[in-house]
Amino acid sequence: MNNRSSFLSRDPAWSANLFFGRQNALNWIEDKLGRDTPQNCNITAEPRQGKTSFLHHIYEQKIGLRDGAKGLYVWVRLVELSDFDSLSFWRFMIERFNTAVSKAGLEPIEDIDDLTSPNELFDELDEAVEMLVEDGQLDLVVFVIDDFDVLIPTLTSRDLDWLRAIANRYRETMAFVIGSTDSLVSLTEQIVRRESGDSSQAISPFANFFHNVSLGLLAQSEAIALCECANDLETAVSLNEDDIQFLLQEAGRHPDLLKMGLGHLISAKQLSDPDEIYEDTSGDLRFDDQVKGLSRQLFDRLSAEEKSVISALAKGEDEGEVDRILLNRLKRHVGLIEKRNGRMVPFADSFNYWITRFSNEQTPQQAEQLQAEEEEMFEYIQEQRTVKLANGTMVRLTPLENRLLVYFIDHANQVCTIGDLLKNVWGPNKSRAVVEKAVNRLRTKIETDPKRPRYILSARGEGYLLRYEAA
Repeated sequence: MNNRSSFLSRDPAWSANLFFGRQNALNWIEDKLGRDTPQNCNITAEPRQGKTSFLHHIYEQKIGLRDGAKGLYVWVRLVELSDFDSLSFWRFMIERFNTAVSKAGLEPIEDIDDLTSPNELFDELDEAVEMLVEDGQLDLVVFVIDDFDVLIPTLTSRDLDWLRAIANRYRETMAFVIGSTDSLVSLTEQIVRRESGDSSQAISPFANFFHNVSLGLLAQSEAIALCECANDLETAVSLNEDDIQFLLQEAGRHPDLLKMGLGHLISAKQLSDPDEIYEDTSGDLRFDDQVKGLSRQLFDRLSAEEKSVISALAKGEDEGEVDRILLNRLKRHVGLIEKRNGRMVPFADSFNYWITRFSNEQTPQQAEQLQAEEEEMFEYIQEQRTVKLANGTMVRLTPLENRLLVYFIDHANQVCTIGDLLKNVWGPNKSRAVVEKAVNRLRTKIETDPKRPRYILSARGEGYLLRYEAA
């Protein structure tokens, strides 16, 4: 495959010359891995936003390895597993480790076919890392693990504990960079809940070892540079500045959709009448099955509340009525909206087109149900220190939970900073951690889905906001 066809393909960028953009995220990773004590990182991204390409670039270019240092980067792409179970996972980890050490001229782990249990495989990997670290053969060991999501249905808390043990034991030399569609907090929560059945024990200690970054959309300059690079590789036609601005409007800064847009525009410039190029490109892009499938995938991953918000934006409704925390999440962390001409809109006109159609697919019964869900509100019964949920369930609060909820209600629909909460609910000499734990416990009691809270929302870098209307 030549550079031209490789660049516009939907496959991950397996070589550095095909990788594009993400400079801010790369700088972030370089800082985290390049510290005296390397930091574990979780890279999250919505489907087709270039997560695998980004992770492989970290692996291939040894991002974070300081000049003159000796490093071993291990590439582990979990979708290549034949079976997504604990035994297969640990065997695959050793196989990928052996590939990396052999490439570096070091001794691999031998006779792994004789190891028949996850415990034996973990012990061998643990011992092999220890030998490399203790002997001073390496200054940095990084396991770059992609598609962690695929393991969640079968991985156990024991496996998480083993991963945490390695991360903790060799923290001066070793780090994990794990890529996933959802955050490790959310994913490992599923494992803990599945095993314990206890909603109050929701977060695995393993997830607490990680710093998190979301890829989101390409920067404007990076999206333009991607178009210019495709233009440099193209021989049949050339793209001008108007063409690129059209693509950024129609396909947006989503790398996969932008490449599909480039392919359709290049074809239209070869086959269409000059005054119909943009019209044909727009039609071809919107009715490309891959574009529709990607749009469906991105839309279906949203919560009911997020779907309602992005559908309203797609239809041109006033964003002033939308919770700013939700807008921030959809813009910065999910990467599906952006500001154009002073207002928030879906990131691409072609995506906007499908959002309006998906939202119109709701039956009248579904629309009534969604409206009823949005109007639901718990009832706080102060004298009984109790919350009555929308479904009629009565939930008793602890004294601390009660003080916290009272403060939230007194400041309903306002951001309550961590400092405000510590001062007014706990008093002096308490840390941020006590607030986070108490909020999580309160969410498990009053939220239908604590992972996607509707009432107690996080205000990133500030604190929390309670969406509440008294009965």
